[in-house]
Amino acid sequence: MIRVSVAAGALLVVLGAWLLWRRPPRRLGRADLAGLGIRGPAVVQFTTQYCAPCKAAAPHLQTAADESRVPFRQVDVGEHPDLARAYGIRTVPTIAVTGPGGRVVGVWTALPGNGEIVEAVRRARSGSAA
Repeated sequence: MIRVSVAAGALLVVLGAWLLWRRPPRRLGRADLAGLGIRGPAVVQFTTQYCAPCKAAAPHLQTAADESRVPFRQVDVGEHPDLARAYGIRTVPTIAVTGPGGRVVGVWTALPGNGEIVEAVRRARSGSAA
């Protein structure tokens, strides 16, 4: 019985650590990306060269950006680790939607559901929080 309790406790600790690691970076949510040349509404994907999920998500994000009539930008944090540190990005893909002035209005660490990106861009344009 004690072994089962210890194993369950260890599993909960590992699961909790994983969930904390995967949560969207708070620092990015409070940032603006004007320093990256993003001054208006845009869809931004933080990625690395070898990230297969990033490559799979890119066409969907490009489609959502095209539907919203905003640019789609990819930022390679493998080539720019200083950006990953500055924005608190620990996992890729990290996807952000920016509003006026490059202010981040939505952040995801996985491909969002259908229409979430388009809806976030619509809210960013109208000035309401995401």
